[in-house]
Amino acid sequence: MNTISATLLRNAGRVQLLRSTRLQHRFQSTQPVWQTKEIYQGGLAKAAKVMKLASVASFVGASCAVPFFFAGESDVPSAARTILAVTTIGMTGSSTAIITWALRPYITSLKLVYKDHPQIDPHTPLLIETMTFLAQSKTRLVFPEQLAPATMPLTSWVVEPPSESLASKAQQILSQINSSQNKITIAQPGDQFYAHSQGQISAEMQQVLAATKGIQ
Repeated sequence: MNTISATLLRNAGRVQLLRSTRLQHRFQSTQPVWQTKEIYQGGLAKAAKVMKLASVASFVGASCAVPFFFAGESDVPSAARTILAVTTIGMTGSSTAIITWALRPYITSLKLVYKDHPQIDPHTPLLIETMTFLAQSKTRLVFPEQLAPATMPLTSWVVEPPSESLASKAQQILSQINSSQNKITIAQPGDQFYAHSQGQISAEMQQVLAATKGIQ
C-alpha cells in the first residue's frame, strides 16, 4: 500500500511539474519580443563602402610593391629608391587615413528597437550602423537622449554617458537581441555619428532628430 501511494505521489508531482512548465512556456511565448524597424539609410552608404575598400586596397597594394623598388639591378641609387618607396607609402597611407577618419562616424543604417509598436521619444532604443576600417558593419545601441550636437566636422552627434536606468535597459535589450552572427555593442561616451539631416528623410527619422539634444 505504501509503495502504491508513493508511486501515485511521484506521478502527481511529475504531472504538476509538466503543467507548470507548459504554463511557463505559454506565458513566455505571449511576452512581446524586441523588434527592429529601419527608418534611415545613409544616402552615400554604398559609395562610402566602395571608397573605403578602394583606399585600403590601394594602401595594401602599395605596401606589397615596396620590395620591388629594391629588387634587381638598377642604375637608380638606393637613396632614390628609398625616397620613392617612402613617398608611395606615405601618399597611399595618408589618403587611407583621411578617408577612414572622414567615414568613421557615417551612419549607413538606423533602426528603431521596440516591442509592441514604435514610439519615438528620448528613451527609444536605436541601433546605429557604421563601418569598420575594412568596411564591415558595426552596430551600436544608443538612446536619443545621449546624442548631443558635435563640434567636429563631418559629425552630427557625440554620445554622452547614459543614465543608470538607460544603461540597465541597454544591457537588458542586448541580452535578448544579440547573436553570434550580429554582435551589437553599447555606444560609448565620445562615440561620434553623422547623419544626413537635410533632404528627404522619413517622418520617423525626423522624430528621432527632434528627440535628440540637437544636431550639428
